[in-house]
Amino acid sequence: MTKVVSLFNHKGGVSKTTTTFHLGWKLASLGKRVLVVDADPQCNLTGLTLGIEDYDSLFAFYHNKQNTDIFSSLAPVFALDGDTVSSQGEKTPITKTNNPNLFILAGNIRFSEIDTQIATALTSSSTIPILRRFVSAFNELIRRISKENSIDIVLIDMSPSVSATNHCVLMSSDYFIIPVSPDFYCYQAIDSLSNVFPRWVDEIAKFKDGGQDSLPVNNPKMLGYISQNYRVYTVDNGSEPADQKTMSKAYAEWLDRIKYIVSDRLVPILKSKDMIIDEKIFLDAADYDKPYHLAGVQNFSGLIPVSQKLSKPIFELNASDGHWSGARWMRNDQNGKEYGIKVNIEEADKVYERLAKAVIHMIQDFPTVTQ
Repeated sequence: MTKVVSLFNHKGGVSKTTTTFHLGWKLASLGKRVLVVDADPQCNLTGLTLGIEDYDSLFAFYHNKQNTDIFSSLAPVFALDGDTVSSQGEKTPITKTNNPNLFILAGNIRFSEIDTQIATALTSSSTIPILRRFVSAFNELIRRISKENSIDIVLIDMSPSVSATNHCVLMSSDYFIIPVSPDFYCYQAIDSLSNVFPRWVDEIAKFKDGGQDSLPVNNPKMLGYISQNYRVYTVDNGSEPADQKTMSKAYAEWLDRIKYIVSDRLVPILKSKDMIIDEKIFLDAADYDKPYHLAGVQNFSGLIPVSQKLSKPIFELNASDGHWSGARWMRNDQNGKEYGIKVNIEEADKVYERLAKAVIHMIQDFPTVTQ
């Protein structure tokens, strides 16, 4: 049965898109058929995955690949105009990527247009029953596409907002992951989500009754959070620049604060709403840190531009991709320890493989009931 995993944080700039792409690719490389869904109207995942660098190229994609984006696929339900609308009963196409097991449902800036109708449906469906379809439309689409294409895992790249659309997207998921960066704003975001999630559960309950146009009966469960964009010491001989050492110290301090607010505030609230996996399942699957710190992804900023240009994950890059050579590619210190871009790529591969295997373990071992 397909498992749907959303990546969500209403704080922007926490590498949701990069994580979705890299995790999706690694899951696909491990033999899973994976669909990544660009549910962010900014369409960054679409650009990264398909190598689309500007709006002209994006619109050309819409023209040449009709009915393969998220807005066009949902437009008939919301009776919205559009040049690309699938006929009733037809399969919804998805787009192939450079990985044979990885597919994408492309984003569309017009996806944001349905938010007002979903917001109305969430509050008025009891008086206007037909609006109930708006709440379940995304869930129905993703489940149908997954069944049509024998998808094992769906990863959804959500926009950084507390919108009605995101409310329905998250509550249509089986699981979710929260990417965070080590700063004050993500600390605030975790505190805010501790208020948002229980309210979302209560407000959506009437749409999770197992009847017609129902969302999945079970609430989505958090697999954990991923810390992103931090710097680490690569040598210990005083040659690192001062700003890197300052960043590493700041990372540790803010990560400790985030760990505390997750364990002290967010986790108890999620447990009370049945929105988190069992701690034993987490510990059996993830060996990075104590619950629920699922993974840490250091700052690979020097590799990101090459990865984006080639629509290729960091861990698949080679020396010729970035025209890297000599000591920049790989060097040894006086003790024979290796440093350089090659080492960073190998580290990225280990990080994402460990993350992907942990996700597979958790979602396979924990049963879900989906509609």
